[in-house]
Amino acid sequence: MRTLYLLFLSTAMLSWPGCGNEAKHTPSEADRQHAAQLYQQALEQIKNYDFKGAGTTFEQVLRLDPTQYEARLGLGEIHYRQQQYDLARQALEVAVQQQPGRHEARMQLARAYLGLDRQLEARKMVKQIVADFPDQVVPRLELANLYMTESPPDPRGALAQYEAILQAKPGHPKARAGRAAANLHLGEFAASAAELDELLRQQPKDQYLTYLAGTTYYWLKEHKKAVAAYQQSIDAIPANSPMKPTRQWNLRLAYLAAYGIYPGDLTEHYQIHLYPIAEKSPVHFTDVAPATGVDKLGRNRGGAWGDYDADGDLDLFTVGIQIPHSLFRNDGGRFADIAREAGLYDPRGGWSATCADYDNDGDLDLYATRDGWEGSAPNSLYQNQGNGIFKEVSAEAGVDDPDDTFMAGWADYDNDGWVDLYTCDGMTGTDAANKLYHNEGNGRFTDQAAQAGVALKGKSLGMAFGDYDRDGDQDLYVADVANPNTLFRNEGNGRFVDITQKAEVGKPVQGGYVTFFFDADDDGDLDLFVSAMAYYEHFVESQITGRSAHSAHASLYRNDGHDTFTDVAESQGLTRSFGSMGAGWGDVDYDGRIDIYLANGGPNMARFEPNILYRNLGNRFADITESANLDRIDKGHGVAFADYDVDGDLDLYVGDGGHYPGDLWHNHLYQNDGHANNWLGVSLEGSHPSNRSAIGAQLVLRAGDLVQTVQLSSGDGFGCTNSLAAEFGLGPRKHVDQLEVQWPGGKTQQLLVSGINQTLHFKE
Repeated sequence: MRTLYLLFLSTAMLSWPGCGNEAKHTPSEADRQHAAQLYQQALEQIKNYDFKGAGTTFEQVLRLDPTQYEARLGLGEIHYRQQQYDLARQALEVAVQQQPGRHEARMQLARAYLGLDRQLEARKMVKQIVADFPDQVVPRLELANLYMTESPPDPRGALAQYEAILQAKPGHPKARAGRAAANLHLGEFAASAAELDELLRQQPKDQYLTYLAGTTYYWLKEHKKAVAAYQQSIDAIPANSPMKPTRQWNLRLAYLAAYGIYPGDLTEHYQIHLYPIAEKSPVHFTDVAPATGVDKLGRNRGGAWGDYDADGDLDLFTVGIQIPHSLFRNDGGRFADIAREAGLYDPRGGWSATCADYDNDGDLDLYATRDGWEGSAPNSLYQNQGNGIFKEVSAEAGVDDPDDTFMAGWADYDNDGWVDLYTCDGMTGTDAANKLYHNEGNGRFTDQAAQAGVALKGKSLGMAFGDYDRDGDQDLYVADVANPNTLFRNEGNGRFVDITQKAEVGKPVQGGYVTFFFDADDDGDLDLFVSAMAYYEHFVESQITGRSAHSAHASLYRNDGHDTFTDVAESQGLTRSFGSMGAGWGDVDYDGRIDIYLANGGPNMARFEPNILYRNLGNRFADITESANLDRIDKGHGVAFADYDVDGDLDLYVGDGGHYPGDLWHNHLYQNDGHANNWLGVSLEGSHPSNRSAIGAQLVLRAGDLVQTVQLSSGDGFGCTNSLAAEFGLGPRKHVDQLEVQWPGGKTQQLLVSGINQTLHFKE
């Protein structure tokens, strides 16, 4: 909670009467005197932290004299303090009408808009205040703070505000600290460090500056200086401060980077003791991204595996924020980025990256969303021309969603043989509705979200299609970062019904991020996973205790049939909190149980968090990250599994990158070094009434005691696409008893398995 603004406590505003606007009626002298006494009483109540009483008293003042700007400002402040943001808005909007030439009520009204999640209005209002009062420091500081903390992020805009303050008031400490923070977020680490060195000579025990310095030095890779600064940041706060564990965590990372050991010579005061994890992994991964040429640096996001040139091996399409796309052609051991030659060198970048043969012409097309937290921008559909070239056709196809799209996914929701497209919008408070683009089969799409009942408004981030009830049509789950999540059951008539309450799958109520359907318990139906974005301090706390003390952890909903689910996350060992911005699924050891990979992090430049690989043991999920050689600090987003090197195991692509322009990371391609289990790969080609990609097809495999369902999907997790072939782990089992496919058009077919440890191709 921000510090109470209370500008009405200033000397100028304590003088009574205030400078109200022309009155619609004139209060009597007795009313004015009584109002003045009550106003002073309200101020005393505020000094004594009796905010409820002060609010009541301000209301009495306004009944006696409704023209009093200061009393209405005070009432708005009180409502804001009590988090009654709409009541604050009502009071402050009247105050602004009374005194449009003053900035106090306008400033606080902007803060009320923030409380109401109306960031764009708040930023617009503060920008206007700065334009009207260019010499005022407080509005510029507020605008800079909005640029730094609210979407869309603009640290360069914040830097301009700090520079303007310093030009008028050289040495202003808050502006200098802000300039250092802005430079950090812009990736100007040396400039940030130089500024902080000077500030810390003046304020060596400042709890904010010391922590900022530790983070800046960590980014500069001057890890010994980071260790010293983080130690200072711990000394600067009380011993029982709730900020201490996160600072100890960051100190631990800096110390390991500087000295290769921990805790070394750190005293107990600086040490953090983590919950022990001793799980052993049956598989080992090697990061081959640098060697194979896919270690792209940037604010990387989604990725999609697919054989885009039909040469028999899997290529990789990747996107990132405001950086050109990459199309990595698989040349057998190495990849070559051919985006420019393929017509995909689009500098606008993207967030999710998915593929589907939307025009049923036998080759995979691509879809990239934008611009997520950055604001509104049109999405792109790239049609594969079949000759190695892609053509952007989003506008003519009608899928150039102009809003602030995060994720998108493909499925043929009406079983007409053409894949449709769902997009998640509204992340930056634009109030934009999600879209359901119906594929008309002629190259055009029409938005049918309202007619289908899925035009959600809110802050939808992740989505997944899945036929959880096995009735032959695709259901839809949508994750919202600020509201309960939603499960829509497909009624088979072009409409969906919200069954969230019955199914009890709305959690996490806040912080829901990405999602997917998969058969977690090998019982033949699809279960549901949804990740959560936990606060950094909650992540660190769960690293210490081994479990989350808060609601912000992943949910694993077991499908119990009849539109009912049970959240089994805690009993299955998914008890810790993470900032899971991405997630994916795949059987990494081919033991017949599907595993989960979490791509973690957060927008804060001081947040450093590992991605996590959970191995499915049947009765619980075990964290095998360290043992599998995946324990790296990242800012993970895109997660996509595929056997790109065709050696009989699943490899893993992770798109890494942060929120701000300076938060740049390299992508990873983790090559699976192998296992001793058997497996079966299945690729499908649909024909009418199924879509050519067979997206939405469900395969059920039976091998002895193993029963497993895999659905072909595009858009899971952070809007990514695993290879569009189903990979089944068989463990030690040496033959398959039955393999059945339910095609997207509804037809069921028994498939003949000629042998194992190979990929078989079937046509409908």
